[in-house]
Amino acid sequence: MNPEPVTLDGIRYVVDCGKQKMREFNGTTGMESLTVKDVSKAQAAQRAGRAGRVSAGVCFRLYTEDSFDALEKNTSPEIQRVNLAQVVLMLKGMGVHDPSKFDFLTPPSPSGLRKAFEILYGLGALDRQMKITDHGKRMAKLPVDPVFAHLLLESQRYECTSEILTVVSMLSAENIFYRPSGDLQGGVSAKAASAHKRFASHEGDIPTLVEVYNAWRREAVYLAPNGNGNSRAKRGRMSTTVLKQRGMIMHGEWCSRNYISGRALVRAHDVRNQLRSICGRPTAKHGLGMDVDASCGDDRVILFKCICAGFFLQAASRMHAAPSSDGRGSGSLGPSRGRYKTKLGGKEVSVHPHSTMFGRNPAPKCVVYTELLFTKKTYIRGVTQIREEWLVEVAPQFYGAQMARS
Repeated sequence: MNPEPVTLDGIRYVVDCGKQKMREFNGTTGMESLTVKDVSKAQAAQRAGRAGRVSAGVCFRLYTEDSFDALEKNTSPEIQRVNLAQVVLMLKGMGVHDPSKFDFLTPPSPSGLRKAFEILYGLGALDRQMKITDHGKRMAKLPVDPVFAHLLLESQRYECTSEILTVVSMLSAENIFYRPSGDLQGGVSAKAASAHKRFASHEGDIPTLVEVYNAWRREAVYLAPNGNGNSRAKRGRMSTTVLKQRGMIMHGEWCSRNYISGRALVRAHDVRNQLRSICGRPTAKHGLGMDVDASCGDDRVILFKCICAGFFLQAASRMHAAPSSDGRGSGSLGPSRGRYKTKLGGKEVSVHPHSTMFGRNPAPKCVVYTELLFTKKTYIRGVTQIREEWLVEVAPQFYGAQMARS
């Protein structure tokens, strides 16, 4: 159900399940997560309004009247349920010393602000006096989540900026893979899964996304719309013969063949170009003065170390198998394969079924992740394997004493 006030001619019937997926910030884990929540009465009324915009219509609500009466009147403001780290970093960069005293239209919760300060301190954007550091000032120039900004700046140290630009842009565009639901005629779901396998990386989801983008750049031709939003004239000048000679096909056909969302891929491409411009611009022109063409090439260890340095706050270790009834243990991972415990917060999580790491045997001992998803279980997405000892190397202030105890 599209919550936006869009009028579609001919829509007379709407089915409202009474649920929605909502992003919420978890103060324990320090991450935003996608959770299923009840709608508010205002949202229910808005959904009903999608039917009968131009004629009489009916809305079928799949919940009782008592359930409707128990709903909240309005949805809580977004600023009270999201990660405030980017807001705090932006205000600090603008010279606001104490964001808690800023005149917000709707004041955020004190706990949310406190957690934002903790995250920014962990990333090195703030010092012990909660003043913005030089690293934080550079992070504030990037219009992305502070964790992504930190990752981009770390890429300069590991000399893999080109790859990390692709990582951040692909993570910024959601739902890259098109996964048809159900077993449609011709086995479309199986075809999509088969097409996605060619991109799958044994090391995890992030290198898989990098492979998708690189394959698209190698094999497809994307013609950006001109000022009038029309790329048809450019497309007409490119003959099929020329494309075959280059071993390439048009963007739309490539995405259709590989079951990739063309819109999401174009968004990632645009985000990458914008970030590349900011990172490569000289500092005198309010840029970061980075070498945006620096690449680690085929050295995957350098890439994974950089990913570890960027996502060290979002690390998890594989859980040990429970001992057998005789107390000697089974000697294998058993039911614990694919189950992890987060390093910070100690929350038990499982690898999401859509992850390339799902079902991997043996499961990696330590991973980093980009997102938590709460359904019947708590899942991690954007999972990528790392070596546990790298955590001490990239963040000794967090993991040095922890590893020494273990």
